[in-house]
This record gives sequence, structure tokens and C-alpha cells, in this order.
Amino acid sequence: NDVNIRKQYLRLRSSLLASRYGANLVDSRSIGSHASRMNSISESADSFADWTRRNTTLAVNQILIDDIPETNLTTFSTSSLSNVSMASRALAMGRSLEETYAFSGVHHIFDHHKGSVTRVQFAPNDRSLLATCGRDGILAICQVLPTPATIIYRLKGHTAAINDMQWSSINDLLVTASSDSSIRIWQISNGKCMRVIESKDGVENLCCCFHPSNNNFIAVGNNQGILQIFNVSTGKALKNCVIKCYGRSMCVAFDETGSILWTGDTRGNILAATFDMTTGKLHSCKRVFSNSNGSVTSLSFRYRSTRDGREGYVLANVIPNLLFLFKVVGASGKLIVRKRFPIRQKSLSLHSSFCPIVSQRQGFCVVSGSEDMCVYLYDVDREVRTLINKLQGHCSVVFDASFNTDESLLASCDQQGLVIVWQRDSR
Repeated sequence: NDVNIRKQYLRLRSSLLASRYGANLVDSRSIGSHASRMNSISESADSFADWTRRNTTLAVNQILIDDIPETNLTTFSTSSLSNVSMASRALAMGRSLEETYAFSGVHHIFDHHKGSVTRVQFAPNDRSLLATCGRDGILAICQVLPTPATIIYRLKGHTAAINDMQWSSINDLLVTASSDSSIRIWQISNGKCMRVIESKDGVENLCCCFHPSNNNFIAVGNNQGILQIFNVSTGKALKNCVIKCYGRSMCVAFDETGSILWTGDTRGNILAATFDMTTGKLHSCKRVFSNSNGSVTSLSFRYRSTRDGREGYVLANVIPNLLFLFKVVGASGKLIVRKRFPIRQKSLSLHSSFCPIVSQRQGFCVVSGSEDMCVYLYDVDREVRTLINKLQGHCSVVFDASFNTDESLLASCDQQGLVIVWQRDSR
């Protein structure tokens, strides 16, 4: 039956991971075992923590570091560090970025979704809380620390795929956007849905995000090319807060203050508008990027402190096969391309994010999923050899990847329904 096939598949996956990383994983038959927790549906699985502690001798240049053949980038080796890489040893205790972002193994594997896992995100202020959502319409809240990792809630309510989700700024809420013509706001403390915002029939909500300084506002984009801002308390859309995209609205992001809003569409455009929170209106909507070859599937924003002050950056996945880093210029949200990184993305909605620690240090890193079943980490400050790590463990398209707040763990999710939590080398 399907359960036995799944168990055989997981045992084979564990065997392959063990072969790749030179250690014996725990018996994969324990993965996905069920338990009761916090008066809700929950699942528990044995952790890989013991294995990762035994496997701390993995070399930086062993297997994990590999390059994309078509890009003509040079495979990294510890004996051929570039001058930029040597300079980046100022990161911490003389370690290079390659050493800083080396991984000692797999912390845990979750398999609680049936079908593709579309998004995976750690809570912004809690290193142990992880949220996952998928095409099965399930939102799961996981506790990955301390071990063993546990699924606290499996939240049901959506009747179609969940395409996007985001934590609120203080970890108390999650917003989900679904193809079932609804937006749901979930309260994390009790695992309850506190608000359902219904759309017209036929509307598929494709992206969503909270306003960063006022979580009573959410921005939502849909398959009809409309992006709107809603009031969570009332469930109503704000007047004069609509952006009409050229194609379907695929992704959305605010800047840190919430005064600038960007959205990307299926025709390769990024639109920017300013949001006045006092009046609740959007102004000065302009197209700030255009790529006629394909969709913009992911947007994220991050400030970075420099000697000259704070600089804003936007990271975007753009079909075909590009990860763009933009610098934000001015208060209107204008974008200037700073870097392009190669990833495999021909047709699917992939996501990327900034590594959380981006203060005044050498090295400014980003992470992205890819259609070639790998997770890529790039240093945006380098002119050459920008690839600092490539994680290989998935057997299908990697849709998303997310670090926890202290960068000790990295979670990635794939098309076959698995979530791998990678443990970073702490040496």
C-alpha cells in the first residue's frame, strides 16, 4: 500500500544520505510516527541529532560544495580561496564564508505533507519554530529544537493548495494564501483560525505578507493580477489600495518600514508603490523592473548596515534561471540590478531569502531553492566564485529554503513533500 511504499522510499532516502555524508542515519521507519501533543493533531519523528554530532568531521570541500556546470564557475577548494574569500575570514574567528556555511549533516526530515511543500519559513524571532505549507492545503507548525523535532499543529481549513504564507513580526500569527479563494489568519498560541477573508469564486490567492510595523494590515495578490491591502480586524479591503499587475500577482514584499510595497507578476514585471499607513492608501505605483522572458516568483527585502549608512536590497527569483539582487534607490522603491546569480528555474514558482545575519561583516549571503534538486548559497559581495555552498539531498525540485534566526539550522522543502532541516557546522 501507499504507507509501505512511503516507508521504503524513506529508508532508501536515509541510506543514500548516509552514503553521501559518511555516517549511519537512524532507522527511517521512525520518520512520520504519530503522537499527541498540545491537544491538537501532531506528529513526532526521531531526530538525526545523534548522527550529526557523530558526523562533525565533514570537510568543507567534501561533496557539499559543487558548482553548476553550465555557468563556468570554478568548484571551490580550501586550497584555492580567492582574495575576497580570504578577506571574509573576518566573519568569525578567522573562518571563511565557506567554512561558516558548511553543514555537518541533517538535523531532521519531515514528511507530513501529501504532495508538494510550497513554502517553509522559520519564525522571525524564534530559532525553534518552523512553519510549512503545501498543495494539500495543510499548514504545519513544527518545533525543531530541542530534539526530537515535533509537529505541534497540523492546521486544516483550506480546501485547495496553500501558495504562500508569512509569519507576523512577533511570531503570534501566520497568514496563508490559497487557491480556494480565501486568505486565513492563524493564531499560533492555540492553533486556531482567527479570520477568513473570502474572495470571489475563481480567484486564486497566490501571495501574501504582513505589514512589518502594523500586522493588522496584509497585502494579498491573486491570479487575476490584483494586489490589495486588507484590514485583518474587519476582513475588508482598504479603499484606494489596489495595484493592477500586467500578469498574475505572484509575490509581494514590504520594505522594513512598510512604506514601500513591491509585487512581481507572471510577465516578468516588478511594480513598486508607496503606502501611507496614516491614510491607508497606496501612491505612485510604477514599474521598476521588466523581464519579458518569464515570471517573477519571489521577492524579499532586507536592510544592510554599511559605513555610509543603511542600504535596502530586494532579492528576486526570475524565470528563466536567474536570482537577482537589486539595490533600492530613493523613497519610491526604484530598483537597480546589483548582481545576477544562476539557478535552475525554467517554469516553477521557486523562492529565496536573505541569510538573517547581515550586519557590518564581510559577506552578505542569500539562499535559494532550485529545479535541479539543490539548495544554493551565494555571497553577493564577491565578483567571482560567488557560490559558497550547494546542498544536495533532495530528490525533486526544491521550492523554498529558510534559515532560523541564528543561522544554526536551514530548512528546505521539495516537490515530493519532504522538508529537510540541515544542521550548520558549529565548529
